[in-house]
Amino acid sequence: MHDHLYHAQNKEGIRVSAWVRRGKLEDLFLSDATIGNFIPESIFWGKVQKSLKGTGGYFISLPEGRVGFLRNSPRLQEGEMILVQVSGYPQQNKQIPLQSRIVIKGKGIILTQGVPGINISKAISNPERRKVLLTKVEEALAHANLEQDDTGVIIRTACERSDHNIKQEIEGLLVSLKKIRQIREPSKPILVATGPSVHERAERDWLPDQHFVIQDVGDQIDDFGLWDLILDNTGEKVDLGNNASLYIEKTHAMIVIDVNSGGINSKQSAKRISILAAEIIPRELRLRGFGGKVTIDFPSMNKSDMNDVEKRLNLVFKNDNVPTKLIGWTKSGNYELQRKRDRLPVNEILNI
Repeated sequence: MHDHLYHAQNKEGIRVSAWVRRGKLEDLFLSDATIGNFIPESIFWGKVQKSLKGTGGYFISLPEGRVGFLRNSPRLQEGEMILVQVSGYPQQNKQIPLQSRIVIKGKGIILTQGVPGINISKAISNPERRKVLLTKVEEALAHANLEQDDTGVIIRTACERSDHNIKQEIEGLLVSLKKIRQIREPSKPILVATGPSVHERAERDWLPDQHFVIQDVGDQIDDFGLWDLILDNTGEKVDLGNNASLYIEKTHAMIVIDVNSGGINSKQSAKRISILAAEIIPRELRLRGFGGKVTIDFPSMNKSDMNDVEKRLNLVFKNDNVPTKLIGWTKSGNYELQRKRDRLPVNEILNI
C-alpha cells in the first residue's frame, strides 16, 4: 500500500503538507501566510545593525523592517551589507535566525557556498555505490566549469537509489547559485531568493525515500479528514497503553515531556515504558513542530537502564530528519536535547 502525501490550503491561508500511512499521520508541515518570505532557506542581502557583545552575533536589518540575528560570524562593521540565509523559524518575539553560509538544497544534492569538498551521507554505506556517486559528482562539477571553486557538495541519502539523476540536479542547483551570485551588493536590504513552500519542501525531503500517492485537495481539507487527523495527533497527551502516557508541553523557554508510568512503579516497567516513549518522541516532536531545548522527565531508573534508554534515543534520533543534538542526563535524572527549529509549532498556527 502506498503512502499518501496530501497538500491543502484553508481559507485563512494556512498551507498543509501531510504524510499519511495507513491512516496514521507520519509527518507534517504547516505554514502561516503572515510569515511571507521570511521562511527557512530564503536568502537576503541584509545590513549589519550592531553586534551583541560577548556572543559573536549581529543584528541584521532585512526588508520590510524585519530584523534577523546572525550567530558565529567573522567581525563585521555596522552598516556593512552581507548575504544571509534564513536558517530556521524564529521563536515568538525573537529575531529571525540567520546564517552567512549559503546552502542550496535539492532532493539528492546540497550545494554549500564557501565550504568546498564533497561529502557523502553516512547512510549510504555500500563502498561501491559511494565510489560511483563520488565519480558522478566530480564529473558534474568538472562539466560545470565553475568560476569560483569554493562550492562544496553534500550527497544526500536519496542518491543511494541508482535512478537518481545527479548530473541534472547539480546543473539545476548551480544555475540557482549562479543567479544568487550575480545579484550585486545593494545599498539597502533586499530579497534575493525565496525558500521552498511547505508543499515544495515535502516533495523534496520526503519523496526521495518513499513512494507516495500525491493528492492536492485544495481547500477541501475537511472532506479528507485531515484537520481531525492533525488535531488528534498534536494534543498534549499521547497514550502509551496500560495507563502509561506521555505529556508534551511547550513553554516559553523549552519543550517539556513528562513520561507517566501509569502508577506502575517496578523497575522493569519503568525501563519498558521509557524505551517505548523514546521510540515515538521524534515523531511526536515532528508532528507538533517543536524545536529548541527539550527536557524529558522519564520514570526513575537505575544507571544501567538509563544507559539503555539513552542508546535507544541515539538510535531513533539518528534516523530522524530534524537535526538534533543529544545532550544527556542531568543531575536530577532528566534527559536533555537540543533540536533545530525547522518548522512552525502547530499549536501557534492553529491556536490550540
